[in-house]
Amino acid sequence: MLRCFLCTLMLLLAPLQVLAEEQPQFTLLTSDGRQLHIVSELSPLAINRIHSWRLHLTDAENTPISGADISVTGGMPDHDHGLPTRPRLTGEPEPGVYLLEGVRFHMPGRWRMDFSIALDGDPDSASLEFDL
Repeated sequence: MLRCFLCTLMLLLAPLQVLAEEQPQFTLLTSDGRQLHIVSELSPLAINRIHSWRLHLTDAENTPISGADISVTGGMPDHDHGLPTRPRLTGEPEPGVYLLEGVRFHMPGRWRMDFSIALDGDPDSASLEFDL
């Protein structure tokens, strides 16, 4: 009876696990102690697909931070080349949430994304490395 219950529970939770794996999310700590939570709108991440990321910027108390100027550069450090596109911030659809459009990865391997954040003239930054 316990075995049947565990099997049923695993079947019910399986879709949640798949969704968690398919929805690429990253959380970074900036050099000034802010959090940058990144959610890809392409799920799962794929090669040669232009897509957008939502960047959620919060302070240490998890309060959304509006009005930041964010720019992104990056590439493949092992191959010594940059991104194949120039992702750019296109808006802040809700307080502390920024839309980064034009993200594309053109080959598998290790990628690095560098985020430059300016708030009221004060520079901040964060970096993300991941394998595709």
